[in-house]
Amino acid sequence: MYFKPFPDNGRWQGIGLIATLVILDVFLAAELIGRPVDGVSYLLVLITLGSLVAIGYIGFRTLGAWTMEYWIDRDAVTLVWGLTRQVVPLPRIQRVQVGGNAVPPRLSMPWHWPCPERRRYFADGLGIVNAYATRPLSEQVILVTDGESFSLSPSDPDRFLKAFQERYALGAARLVPVELQRPPLWTWPLWRDRAAMFLMIAGLLGVVVMFGLLCFRFPQLSSDLPLHFDVTGLPDRIAPKVDLFGLPMIGLVTWVFNTAMGVWLYRRVQRGAAYLLWGGALAVQTIAGLALVNLMRW
Repeated sequence: MYFKPFPDNGRWQGIGLIATLVILDVFLAAELIGRPVDGVSYLLVLITLGSLVAIGYIGFRTLGAWTMEYWIDRDAVTLVWGLTRQVVPLPRIQRVQVGGNAVPPRLSMPWHWPCPERRRYFADGLGIVNAYATRPLSEQVILVTDGESFSLSPSDPDRFLKAFQERYALGAARLVPVELQRPPLWTWPLWRDRAAMFLMIAGLLGVVVMFGLLCFRFPQLSSDLPLHFDVTGLPDRIAPKVDLFGLPMIGLVTWVFNTAMGVWLYRRVQRGAAYLLWGGALAVQTIAGLALVNLMRW
C-alpha cells in the first residue's frame, strides 16, 4: 500500500528554475561564439559550467519532490525519494508521534530547496530526524526508532496511521534491516577516500587555473610567440599565441584519462596504482603550468 505526501510547490519552481538556467546557458553559449578570448569569456565559461552543476543538483531535488511517496507493508515502511529507498522495519519502530508538541528544528538552508523539509536535523525529544516530508515538523507523522527518527507528511495521515496499525498488529513476516538503498554508484568507497578526492579535485583545479591564467593574459600577448627552444636556449619554433592552449589541453586530457583509469583501478582494489595515476596527472599539470607561465613572459 502506498501513500503520497502533500504536494510541494517547490517541484514546479524547480522545473521553472531549471528551464531558466537552460535558457541562460543557451544565451551564454551564443555570446561566447565569436567573442575574443579574454578574462570575461573565461568567466562566462565558468558561469556556464557552474550552472550545469546547479541544474544537476536542482534536478535531483526536483525529482525527489515529484517522486516522494511512502510504501507500507507488514515488514517495513519504505520512504521513496528519487532514486533512493529508506527502509524502516516495523519492529524497530518504538512509537509513532504526530507532530504536535515537537520542537521545530533550525531553519532549512538554501541547498535544501526545492522541498526544504526533506533533510536531516536534530530535534529535542526525537534526536536525529531524517525527514521525508513536505510540511513542517509540527504537522508530520514521526516514526521513532531506537536509532534515528523518520518523519513523513502523508496527504491522508489518518488513513496512513490506520494502515500502519493494521500491519503492525499482524507482525513482521520477515526481519529486514534499517537500510538506505541507493544506486550502486553512490555507494562506492571512493567517495569517502579523502586522499583520492583531494588528488582528483586538485588535478581539476590545476586545469581550471591554467585556462584562467592564459585567458586573462591572452589579449596582452604578442600575436606570435616562441614555443620551442634549441639546446642553446634560442627559439627554434615561432607559432600563433593560440597554440599556447595546447598546454592546458594536455593537462585536461591527462586529468580525464588518468582520473577514469584511476577510478577503474580503484574499483579493482588496486588503490596504489590509482593514486599514482591521479598524482601523475597533477604532476603533468604542474609541469605544463610552469611551462605556460614561462612562455607567456615573451
